[in-house]
Amino acid sequence: MRRPSMRQLDSRLLQFSENGTFQISIFEDLHFAENATDDAMTKQVMRSILSDEEAQLVVLNGDLISGDAIQGSGSSDYVHEVVSPLVEINQVWASTYGNHDSQDNLDPSKDIFDQEKQYPTSLTRSDISGTQAGITNYYLMVYPHDDLSGPPALLLWFFDSRGGRNATKRDSSMTPGVREDWVDESVVEWFVQKNANLTSEFGCSIPSLAFYHIPAHAMFEYQAKGVSRKRTPGINGETVVSQGSGDTEYTGQDSRFMNALLNTTGLLGTFSGHDHENDWCFKWDNNTADQNITGTGLNMCYGRHTGYGGYSDVARGARQILINQTDLESQVRTWIRLEDGSISAPVTLNATYGQDKYGMTLSDKRIQFSGAASPYDAPYLFLYIWASFWLFTFWRR
Repeated sequence: MRRPSMRQLDSRLLQFSENGTFQISIFEDLHFAENATDDAMTKQVMRSILSDEEAQLVVLNGDLISGDAIQGSGSSDYVHEVVSPLVEINQVWASTYGNHDSQDNLDPSKDIFDQEKQYPTSLTRSDISGTQAGITNYYLMVYPHDDLSGPPALLLWFFDSRGGRNATKRDSSMTPGVREDWVDESVVEWFVQKNANLTSEFGCSIPSLAFYHIPAHAMFEYQAKGVSRKRTPGINGETVVSQGSGDTEYTGQDSRFMNALLNTTGLLGTFSGHDHENDWCFKWDNNTADQNITGTGLNMCYGRHTGYGGYSDVARGARQILINQTDLESQVRTWIRLEDGSISAPVTLNATYGQDKYGMTLSDKRIQFSGAASPYDAPYLFLYIWASFWLFTFWRR
């Protein structure tokens, strides 16, 4: 009898389902610890979405905790609140950390990462050492459903975009002040080298996705030129605050990271959060004026504000990503699942995304149904006018 491999013995192994699909739910900007009522509502949002979707992996994509709201001890206790809806159903997850996860009284290494490691369903890792690298820099492999011995079908890259403040109240040896809010150059070097090693090991480039909390500057440049409500549907409610521009003037701090992303063969899309009132995607194929970097058609997306902590009046929800193994190199389906069960902004990230037209976006941020046919679209307006005319005529009779 053939002995099972270590991969087969790992209950946390990620692989495509029997029908050849792999789904990810992104919970973004949870912001636990601001108050108990908001935390309870956030957990209800998570439970609702987990019951509506069938994700093989949940990504907690930064700002798990509002560290600036924590004044006393017990900072790490909030991590157990954050993951409780996942633990209840034995859901596997992986995290990146955001700027609010590192504050004067919240140390992301001791108070968050060390706590996450206690859970067998947490896949969060830290593959790079160094004071400037941050913590959540690592990758995960997703294998085909019927082949656990060969190369993975998909790579998931996770990056720590840092930000926030040094946790001086948790470690008096730390230097007070803000942390740089971009992916560090040491991480970029690790990523480029590790991706090259994996390509050499498997004899081919593996399709991949990337996750980080603070958006790259290319998203700011796209927004400045005008977000198309029909071609790139979603909420566009605030100015993009990109890597390198949070507490300092932007001077191209994320240029090496952006270049690395553009030169990664098979990178299907990137996913970030940070700006609570944005949830659109765009295809980066234009020039960035601040750096003179030209995109190569890379899809870049926001998630959706999930937590009731933090600012914004948008309906809470979570971005969904669905990949089919048979066509993963050519398209990725994605949509926003809202807490009331409805769907917003369903799009297909493929060769023509950014050119394809979707339904108009309703103006009320609380009821975003962009990506579906809107009652304000021309055919519906004509129908309403025609029906109103005949109703008025009948009433006059």
